[in-house]
Amino acid sequence: MPKRAVIIVAGGTGTRMNSKIAKQFLPLAGKPVIFHTFEAFARFDSEMQFILVLFPGLIDQWEELTKTHNFKLNHTVVLGGEERFHSVRNGLEALAPDVEIVAIHDAVRPLVSQSTISKCMEAAEKFGAAIPVLPVIDSIRKIKGSTSIPIPRHELVAVQTPQCFKTDLIKKAYQASYNIAFTDDASVAASANFAVELVEGNRTNLKITTSEDLAIAEALLAYGKEK
Repeated sequence: MPKRAVIIVAGGTGTRMNSKIAKQFLPLAGKPVIFHTFEAFARFDSEMQFILVLFPGLIDQWEELTKTHNFKLNHTVVLGGEERFHSVRNGLEALAPDVEIVAIHDAVRPLVSQSTISKCMEAAEKFGAAIPVLPVIDSIRKIKGSTSIPIPRHELVAVQTPQCFKTDLIKKAYQASYNIAFTDDASVAASANFAVELVEGNRTNLKITTSEDLAIAEALLAYGKEK
């Protein structure tokens, strides 16, 4: 089995939630959102390398939370950069030399399934790069001036994380200069002419960005315990 790692990118704030607490630190079912995220990957492979990318202003709060909740999972904290691109690049630089496959994951996606992690890791090992996606359910329109035009939704997918790569591939891709078009790691890989394999994501792998998202995550966790 190849040596694996996960880079958990936790650069968000609580702005859209009108919260003074960074969204990855908000309580979810009795503990911070980000702890659920760590635990999901630890259940998959407790021996992988864990790297957490944080803004400097959040380090003290993180350390306090680890003490309060007796968080013992071994991990490396890396400082975030100006954009997500720079934060991920900083995380990649902290990888151990023997890591062959790396997952890059949003800290605020705490409900990622074991199946999604497994499929992405295995596809990355086989193809070099893999991301989880879902079919678009809603109708989509593109705004064009003062009007809008429909876009065939069967041509679109919604992209999630973890986005998984062979380490040498994604490190090479991240040697590029920052471009505003780099909205995720797959776009960085594609810009370096690497093909990206698509695997099926999971609907519960929501990205917590609003208070409504947090409430949905609470309900999903409660539902899971009842089953």
